[in-house]
Amino acid sequence: MPDSEIVKRLLVYAKPYRKKFVLVFFVMLVANVYSVVSPLVIGHIEETVVGDFELSYLFRIVLVYVCILLVSLLCTYIQAMVLQQVGQKILSAMREDVFTHIESLSHEQLNNIPVGKLVTRVSNDPNAISFMFTNILVTLIQNVMVVVAVLGAMLMLNYMFTLMVLCFVPFVVLF
Repeated sequence: MPDSEIVKRLLVYAKPYRKKFVLVFFVMLVANVYSVVSPLVIGHIEETVVGDFELSYLFRIVLVYVCILLVSLLCTYIQAMVLQQVGQKILSAMREDVFTHIESLSHEQLNNIPVGKLVTRVSNDPNAISFMFTNILVTLIQNVMVVVAVLGAMLMLNYMFTLMVLCFVPFVVLF
């Protein structure tokens, strides 16, 4: 069976939860803002502390940083909870389908399949697929978003330095 067919069959299980995946995507966007904004705010705090400064202004900047951190933590928590809930529902649906399929097999077919192989396939494969939906794909998307956001922040801060850094990317990819 070609990989494209396998992906299509797996996406059938994720299709009822596409609204939750969209929610996770937007929550992930908000959580990733912290990854980009945090170093900028900390840099601003360091610049503020040098020399004479107003303590009330420093408190306001630190309060902004704490608020950004709390929002990021809340978004990360919501993302994890929604993904675990969706992953468990996908896992349950897959296990029900596997169970129904095994029940439909004849005794002769079941006798030809080694018990260890059957048990391994029934228990491990759905877990691996659920892990793919809840962790691997989300982490991949999240890392790509962070790289793009950091690149955008670098371009805003100093576009010449960013372009110099990007000159080395082809060599990194090549190696």
